[in-house]
Amino acid sequence: MRQIGLIIVVLSVLVAWPVEAGNPESQVETIEHKDENANSVMARRVISHQGLEREYLVYTPPGDPGSKGFPVVFALHGYTSTASGFEAYHGLNRHAKDNRYQVVYPQGSYFKASSDNAATYMVTSWNDLAANRASADTGLHCLAGHAVYPCPPECDDCGECGWTSCYDDLGFLRKVLDEVAADAAVDTSRFYLLGVSNGGMMALTLACEFADRFAAVAPIIAQLAPGFACAPDVDLPMMHLFSGKDRTVPFDGLPGSDGYVYTSASETAAVWAESMHCQAAPQLWESAESQQAGLRCTAYSGCTREGDEIVSCLNPDGGHNWPQQRVEGTQATCVTEEQYESMSLHPRCKPGAGEYKSDGMSLVWRFFRRFSR
Repeated sequence: MRQIGLIIVVLSVLVAWPVEAGNPESQVETIEHKDENANSVMARRVISHQGLEREYLVYTPPGDPGSKGFPVVFALHGYTSTASGFEAYHGLNRHAKDNRYQVVYPQGSYFKASSDNAATYMVTSWNDLAANRASADTGLHCLAGHAVYPCPPECDDCGECGWTSCYDDLGFLRKVLDEVAADAAVDTSRFYLLGVSNGGMMALTLACEFADRFAAVAPIIAQLAPGFACAPDVDLPMMHLFSGKDRTVPFDGLPGSDGYVYTSASETAAVWAESMHCQAAPQLWESAESQQAGLRCTAYSGCTREGDEIVSCLNPDGGHNWPQQRVEGTQATCVTEEQYESMSLHPRCKPGAGEYKSDGMSLVWRFFRRFSR
């Protein structure tokens, strides 16, 4: 997630990251994960893509995958976050252990930047093919006086409103999908996709481009730049979560606190529903988890394929966060042992000492598990 607010911060790029890969073949490194609550082992896997070493993490719950194999949830982190920090912050491995599914955490590209006071930090992001392409023709998604974010070095020029990576993330994620699908212990008909903030933007783009690879998708506190709302070319159920007081990626199409504008949540759902030939108007939708979290949900149904839905859930009083899904006392920008060697400039994750909330993933998982490809 982006964490720079009203103050305009000008940053300079210091060093491009990641490094070039030496071995074109995928490598697997298994490291014991420290989360005793999940009894987990995380595998770090490395892929060479376009001359860069890219990585992803895989959590597999203990025990037999069964005759069909484990369902798989692909989880995309937000801006400035890491794959392992995303897990530490949201605690998905614990939920996956209890509900018997595998989680795959791809890592976005990253580079080192500094602020005006010379403080150094790492910037991670996903190229959603929208943020860096908005122009005067498509409708700029930033206002005059907007916050300035560091331009990734591979972009050369981010233009007026660009702030995300320019690497081929679609190609990288397609390779991740192919590698995971080759595992006999997974069920390729039950591949699910979620992402938070910039990861949710990437999830929308990935789902539109490779809709036939997933059974359902859940973008969370995420919209694409104006003029870039997309839809899948095959039927793909979607659950969309957003917050009423989110001024980082507002749901209503109004400018955020940093001067950036995004497609409204209602348009995002409507474009998706139109592609699936769903009924004209969304209706009230509820589940035990949505009621407990105080969410206001509606859904398009009556789509081409019986049972498909496009569900939109508003967290009225929430900010820029996944409602009811986190480990208190943690941060998403840290790294665990799995990634410390490759991303050592990020702070190490500390064990969360506070409350663990999992209703957010329970809501999404109840929706996901209804569908298979």
